[in-house]
Amino acid sequence: MKHKITGDIVRWNSSIYEFNHKMRSIKKDEEIELSINSYGGDVFLGIDICNTLRSHEGNVTVIITGIAASAASIMCMGADTVKAYSNSQMMIHNAWTIAIGNAKELRKSADDLDSIGESVVASYTHRIDEDTVKDLLDNETYLSASKAKNHGLIDEIINGNPEEVESEVFQEEAEEFNNRLKPIASTSKDKDPADYEQMFAALKDLLKNESQQNNEPPKPEPTPPAEPKQNMSKLFLNLK
Repeated sequence: MKHKITGDIVRWNSSIYEFNHKMRSIKKDEEIELSINSYGGDVFLGIDICNTLRSHEGNVTVIITGIAASAASIMCMGADTVKAYSNSQMMIHNAWTIAIGNAKELRKSADDLDSIGESVVASYTHRIDEDTVKDLLDNETYLSASKAKNHGLIDEIINGNPEEVESEVFQEEAEEFNNRLKPIASTSKDKDPADYEQMFAALKDLLKNESQQNNEPPKPEPTPPAEPKQNMSKLFLNLK
């Protein structure tokens, strides 16, 4: 399953709703690739998604495409592998809230935040040690992809460059064809029309044989030029 969560981490976020909907029908060992770009939001929703990913039996990969901040960074901790683009960020900080009330109520809010903070710390400690986590949380730390990797919060940096895939099979076939073509062409620049006719006839036979060997329909026959050109021999040598 592939999915992307964007925007605030709140229950009415459509990308989170769709994620939960997909998780209800996913196979227990199916691979999950979850992309994230979010500034965070509800800490308990972040913990819930983190634990949902962590408890999934199949392999889970999270990819940070922009930023994974606050509760979004907690979600990342549920993955088996966390990847981030080289220009993306992760931010972690202590839980905070907006409180109103008398002194007793405000003191309780502070105690509640301390308790929530324990859950936040526990979300990261399977990757990095507790003292490092607390230091990063206390300083509301923004981490580039390279710094996050150095701390162990992500596993791999994606540079965004397309992979170059070379097929040895096709490369060998091309080299073989060119090697068979070389004796047909000549490096001489002063051929007469009869020589060119012989070259095209030989090339036509070669293409026909290639088609028959591969059980393919015959390839279109090459059409000789109206007049021989001085650089025609170079044309054949540049077919590599």
